[in-house]
Amino acid sequence: MKAKLICILLLALAVFASAEMVDRIVATVGSEIILMSDLEKQINQMRSTGVREELLVPAEVLDNMVAHRIMIQKAKELNITIDETALRNYAERYMGQIKSQFPTEADFQAELRKMNTTQRELMDYFVEQLKENALSEQLVEKQISSRVRIEESELLAFYEASKDSMAVKPVAWDLRMILREIKASDESEAALLAEAEELRRRADNGEDFAQLATESSDCPSKQQGGDLGFFKRGMMVKPFEDAAFALSIGEISQVVKTQFGYHIIKVTDRKGEEVRASHILKMIEAGENDEEREMALMNSIRERILAGESFADLATQYSSDAETAAEGGLLGEFAERDFPELFSAALMATPVGSPTEVLKNEGMIYLFVRDTEHPERLFTFEEVREQVMGYLKQKKQIEAYAEWISKVKAESYIKISL
Repeated sequence: MKAKLICILLLALAVFASAEMVDRIVATVGSEIILMSDLEKQINQMRSTGVREELLVPAEVLDNMVAHRIMIQKAKELNITIDETALRNYAERYMGQIKSQFPTEADFQAELRKMNTTQRELMDYFVEQLKENALSEQLVEKQISSRVRIEESELLAFYEASKDSMAVKPVAWDLRMILREIKASDESEAALLAEAEELRRRADNGEDFAQLATESSDCPSKQQGGDLGFFKRGMMVKPFEDAAFALSIGEISQVVKTQFGYHIIKVTDRKGEEVRASHILKMIEAGENDEEREMALMNSIRERILAGESFADLATQYSSDAETAAEGGLLGEFAERDFPELFSAALMATPVGSPTEVLKNEGMIYLFVRDTEHPERLFTFEEVREQVMGYLKQKKQIEAYAEWISKVKAESYIKISL
């Protein structure tokens, strides 16, 4: 079980077979040789990563190995270099991840012995595989990918020749949305600020700061009496940081507002460019009254739409999503398959042109409408341009690689002895 796990994790690493076999040369590529054991290792590795058995034909695998060796040789001829230190660091981190899959170091070493190898051999082989892969990638980019060009005329010609066989775009609708966030009201914030000011007054009058934090703070640090430990500039949000670094040891700040809420800060120590501080946080959170207020507003907006007012105009006026509000709440053109899963059933159950029921999820309230309907049609060129570009580029790269590798093979000394 562990051997299988290590094979999957190492990906490019070969399986080190423990059975003895008589080795022989199966291919010569320039001054390098490929042994039968190398071929067997490659086939075993491919099998361990799920490659189908019918694709593991030895002659075909060997042909790919020869092409790979040629690419490595060519990369070296062209003085393509890589950062070997970075590769070894990556290999070491990955080896650490592999070791973490075993209960103990002894279990890991026992598994290596079963595989007839050592940690150092495994590491060296892994680094070599990473190095060869990196060289190959750079060579392909330099000799092939960077030279492939796709003209606009080619894209258009392919689209015109293929559009009737492309997937048909299903019925779609212009989807509009009004979004409201359930936020604390000004009254709720004012009450919270008053509570924070009272806590500050009590701390200023000598009550134990840590005890106040434990009893009243909304931050998990209350379990440590509000202690946040040492921190440097840049580690906290700016209003909090500015207030903390302006305090002397033992001094308590005024109430400081951040996006998290209201803080009372006490600096307890300094060390070089770091300060140690404790704080009491009163988090700004919406309450039941705030949710009821927003729900009532959204229901009134829905009634106005049903009475004939423009969804787009009301989205511009009331939606909290600034980007879509500027477009009358327009999210774009959506088919049923593209609807957010959470709201799909409600959208399809509501007639086109009518607003959905008011919908709520994770502190947000929504109204949607399926607006203008677009019938089933062929995709336009602009809609599929990037997919066509990707397809043609990949096709040209495969053709360019086949042409290049054939040319290089013809120029290289290759002897197959399989």
